[in-house]
Amino acid sequence: MTMLSGRFDSVPLATLFPHAEAADHLRMRQAAAALDAERPTGDELRWEWFPQHVICPGEDAGGVPEILLTEISLYVKDADWLELVLDIGWTTEGLLNVCAAVSVACWCTENHNTHYINERDLIIDDRTSLGAAFEAGVGQLIEWLAESRDPETWRINAGLPLRSAP
Repeated sequence: MTMLSGRFDSVPLATLFPHAEAADHLRMRQAAAALDAERPTGDELRWEWFPQHVICPGEDAGGVPEILLTEISLYVKDADWLELVLDIGWTTEGLLNVCAAVSVACWCTENHNTHYINERDLIIDDRTSLGAAFEAGVGQLIEWLAESRDPETWRINAGLPLRSAP
């Protein structure tokens, strides 16, 4: 699988989202710049994209084919983490979806690796443009950046098991 990465100004929006209007691409660039300006000090300005997912692969894709994503690391220590995730991918119905979520390390008896909480899905359809959905997803991440950077706080709020003492 081909994954490319870099700063948002390197993302080939017209190639990845050929059916979106130029105005949507501009809105996305402005929103990404706002998000990148809010990233914590030391968090890499990194976006990843998957050119092979430009066309929806259909139901047999084996998961959610992501086209574009970024992760913002808020906490990483002793096998524990908290990060914010923004991605654009395909739904099983063949629609584009912008997803904003909080990701925390799993401390369940059965290790799920990570839990995505406060997930916000914004489907691109005839009522919601790609630019508007992307702006809303970025806005949600910026709101979460003002909240706690302690993974345990997020687990408590989501009703997830807390980390046992190391």
